[in-house]
Amino acid sequence: MKIERFIKVILGYEKIKVHDFRIETDAYNDETFFVTTVGLYKKEQYRCPVCHEKCGKYGYGNNRVKRWRSLDLGKHRFYVECEAPRCICPEHGVKTVNIPWAFPDSDYTYAFEMQVAYCAAMQATNFVARRYRIKWGTVGNCVKRVQKNVPFFQPNNYKNMRKIAIDEVKYKKGHKYITTVQNLETGEIVWAHDGFGDDVLKVFFELLSGEERSCIEYVVADGAQWITRQVEKYCKNATRCVDPFHVVSWGNDALDNVRKRMSADAKKNVLRC
Repeated sequence: MKIERFIKVILGYEKIKVHDFRIETDAYNDETFFVTTVGLYKKEQYRCPVCHEKCGKYGYGNNRVKRWRSLDLGKHRFYVECEAPRCICPEHGVKTVNIPWAFPDSDYTYAFEMQVAYCAAMQATNFVARRYRIKWGTVGNCVKRVQKNVPFFQPNNYKNMRKIAIDEVKYKKGHKYITTVQNLETGEIVWAHDGFGDDVLKVFFELLSGEERSCIEYVVADGAQWITRQVEKYCKNATRCVDPFHVVSWGNDALDNVRKRMSADAKKNVLRC
């Protein structure tokens, strides 16, 4: 594989020219790392990072060339280097140009921040910071940027949904809830929102197009009437199902009530005798 193709695969972006790939050494701690110098195609230069429209040139900021930390190559750090001029957008003003492999104002690539955020969801922040050799606060910043830009990585999670499950999850104290929607065929949580009730679930269904709502065939949930109302309103062709967990739970509760009543009756009969 040619080095240019290798760099494009790592960055997940094709419209670049690879000018250089080299090994450098940090004199401060005697650490060896990789650096690649790239340039954007002419059509992709001077685009606004907000609207991505082609804009006019506005010189350079403090640094003409900027580096972004990417995923390590083996045991060594890997950096992407590129010119980062500024542009002037008629709508958003003066901005550093759009860099297709990194979020605005970030020193890390998409791939790096996604990996850090994924690990931070399952491991302690201190452990993630040591593993990726970054500061403790940087872990939190990576997570925030990824959360803010989830639609960028998952443009549409709602296509071809045929079977979904809806539930409200209680967390912390004070009766705080999160309403979640799961695609039962993939097991993926496709949507979540603070709170519960008609107004919350309405937000989800109004995100879907008419075609996407008509594709839903089965909706599994507990016996909450607010779920039934919204399903009947937005998914007229869907079959409303009660999930097995609640059916078994209700059955156990009913059996427990019968047991308590029979136990109380038996004690009364004993006392009478």
